[in-house]
Amino acid sequence: MEKFLSGIFVFVTVILLPSCTYYFQLDDVAESPKLVMYSYPGSGDTTIVRLSRSLPVSAKGAIVSGLRSPDIRCTVNGTPVSLQWTADSLPGVPAGSHYLVTAYRDGDCVEFTASVEGLKAVSAATVIPVSFPLLSVEMKRKSSEPSTLQFLIRFKDEASRTDYYAVKIEKKMMYWKNGVYSEERYLMALDLKDEPLLDTFSGLDEMLLPDKEFYQNLYFWDDEKIQGKEYTLRLNTSYGADYETDYEWGEEKEHVVCKKQYRISLYSLSEECYRYLKSLNDQHSNQLTSSELAPIRPTYTNVRNGLGLVGGCRLMQTDWMDNLKED
Repeated sequence: MEKFLSGIFVFVTVILLPSCTYYFQLDDVAESPKLVMYSYPGSGDTTIVRLSRSLPVSAKGAIVSGLRSPDIRCTVNGTPVSLQWTADSLPGVPAGSHYLVTAYRDGDCVEFTASVEGLKAVSAATVIPVSFPLLSVEMKRKSSEPSTLQFLIRFKDEASRTDYYAVKIEKKMMYWKNGVYSEERYLMALDLKDEPLLDTFSGLDEMLLPDKEFYQNLYFWDDEKIQGKEYTLRLNTSYGADYETDYEWGEEKEHVVCKKQYRISLYSLSEECYRYLKSLNDQHSNQLTSSELAPIRPTYTNVRNGLGLVGGCRLMQTDWMDNLKED
């Protein structure tokens, strides 16, 4: 076994050492600023388009965001749709944004073009995916590990196409301290040991990069392994019961009630969205770059002549689910 592991080490060293020398063109560093466009049509009736100006590595200053384009256009299946501009924030629309209000259908092709003085005009297109094919959601304590809370997400993949999915789970901590309410919300980092679609590290990868994480706790996958099948996603976290207790500090007393809730967000993604998330995740998980053992991978973009992403996305969200009772 020791000889085998030594062989692996020698093999990895031989493969990776050439990566310690990474050549790049100085022209790339001195590249001119580009127009950056971000938009995710399909997740609601309101589609936001954000424009900004990139900042080359060789330049000084700050990234200019919230740009207004004098000639921004949108078409849905070739039909023009008008966009609005807001300098101030609106419900669901941040300040300094272009936006449009329209309902999309599955398979709609959405394309944007935009130009800003001093920068090359940009364009990008995407296709609206179908909604997440959810069958059921269940939350339970794992029978073999009562300290583990498990989310079971059952869905049916469509065999006739390639699909891309994502999930995130939010946790809400609700407190009543002497009757005064407060809450905390955050995205959960999940235990993937029971989910082979997401826990994909094994062998050499696991030895080299043992701490792979999903960027901002958004977990995504494609349907290559489950094409046309019904499947149950199994996502774990530690279980903690709601509680009610009293604290005393000298003469001061505090009565605390704590309750927990969970909410699951399910996404159907366009190929552009999936490739963008994968590039972000590859960067986030590529610990070898900090050791100069591998070059930093570029972030995916489908914006022609510019940077950013236009990616179709459908969102399905559960209601807040109460924590399970302790047996």
